Amino acid sequence: MRRRSKRSGGQTLGLVLSGGGARGAFQVGVYERLLRDPRFARGPAVLSGTSAGAINAALIAAGRTPREMMRFWNGIADDPPVVVSARFFNGLVRSALRLVLAETSRWLTPSLSWWPFAQRARWHWPPQRGTGLALAVDYLLTARFELISKLLEGISEPFVADTARLRERLIEEFGGVVVPTRGHRLAINTVDAHTGNVVRYVTAHTPLTRPPDYTVVDAITVDMVLASASIPLLFPTVEVEGRWLWDGGVLVNTPLAPVVALGADEIVTVLVTEQADIASGAFPHFGRAVERVVDVILENAYNVDRKLLLDRNSLAHLDGSPYREVTLYEAVRPVRDGSFNAGSYLYFERRVLEDMRTAGRRAAGNWLAAGPRVDRLETPAEGAAA
Repeated sequence: MRRRSKRSGGQTLGLVLSGGGARGAFQVGVYERLLRDPRFARGPAVLSGTSAGAINAALIAAGRTPREMMRFWNGIADDPPVVVSARFFNGLVRSALRLVLAETSRWLTPSLSWWPFAQRARWHWPPQRGTGLALAVDYLLTARFELISKLLEGISEPFVADTARLRERLIEEFGGVVVPTRGHRLAINTVDAHTGNVVRYVTAHTPLTRPPDYTVVDAITVDMVLASASIPLLFPTVEVEGRWLWDGGVLVNTPLAPVVALGADEIVTVLVTEQADIASGAFPHFGRAVERVVDVILENAYNVDRKLLLDRNSLAHLDGSPYREVTLYEAVRPVRDGSFNAGSYLYFERRVLEDMRTAGRRAAGNWLAAGPRVDRLETPAEGAAA
């Protein structure tokens, strides 16, 4: 792909916003900085988002300024609109007690439980701090894993926290159940909880937004946005037109394909995951290992879409090609400074949100100062901030 230092007039800008919980404040900072640059001051015409990115995409489509977007996220910090389900934990306790009673009689027969337990105990000798718990978990995972299934099947509530208040907050924010898009082409990405299929809601007909890959709607609704942000198991599924949906981040956390389908000529992608530190060795602690697992899962779909798009671009100039060239800029992502850790995905606190917003402005400033650089197929998209 050719390198461009300035946007061409008449180019249709697409903005892709990934999921990331509280890290959505980083995207607000990026958007704020982009609007201050003459090349991007008009803002995006096409928006695609998942989870927190879906909320931000809807806010931008509705005409919210960065200040108004931060007001929404700070409202989440000041009064979290999710309520932990007492029914879930009542079911958990009752299920656990039933299993304890059943297992008590089992342990009175040594051949059923003592022998497998003793076999595992030899690998935990001599004992040290944590040995007792480690042995119990070892025994559970290797000899009695069916107890996990029995425990979970005894909980009738299929989620930990209810999001009814978050739905009310979104309705209040958008002035109703319909998200006003003000001429923007908007894509909200979810996953069907029963089939596992990606469900993409888009607001415009194009040659590429055909079913079953896309569902063209007259308007994006609050329930579509809520479904995109409903983290599996933590939050309930959301019913939209007979489908039970949850967080699109399960499969398409950074939904690049919809902005291409909706006619974007150039694309800015905002990732909330730090660039991997390939120079480091073993992980220094469990938290870092968790962080990298989450980051890899969240980035995988974007990497697949990115390679498909750049492969398609390489064919765009062939005679008779059905493809058009789309400029994909290297992704904007956080500078690696340690502030984006495993816990920051759900750490909704005003100070932390403001730090992430500042990090977004800084990352976007670095990205702009570097060109911005056009992504190229032959090298990984590391981003200027990296």
